[in-house]
Amino acid sequence: MVKKVKEIETINNNELSYDTKTLITVITLVTIYPVGLILMFVWMKWGKWIKFLVALPLFLILLIPLFVVLGVLTVVFRIMSHPEDSIKTFEVIREEVRKEMVISPTEVVASPTIRMVRK
Repeated sequence: MVKKVKEIETINNNELSYDTKTLITVITLVTIYPVGLILMFVWMKWGKWIKFLVALPLFLILLIPLFVVLGVLTVVFRIMSHPEDSIKTFEVIREEVRKEMVISPTEVVASPTIRMVRK
């Protein structure tokens, strides 16, 4: 009787083995990363650190644009809240550029080829 119950359970239990799930998860992590992440969190009983390390690239991909947007918004907010400071800064930069653009006279030295042509 017990043997028949176990046979019925194995027939009804058509789930994949843990090794098969691991293989499918690793393959999908390498080939189809988002699907692999979902399978990893649903199927696998891996440690939290391993799951965190595998999901880290996705977090970085999402966080970097967020930080860029926040940085741009911070600069825009500072310029909007204190426009006189930004105008002074732009004037200082413009003056520095003007100083660099001024051509100072330099001594003209005849090159050896010019000397040879003159002789």
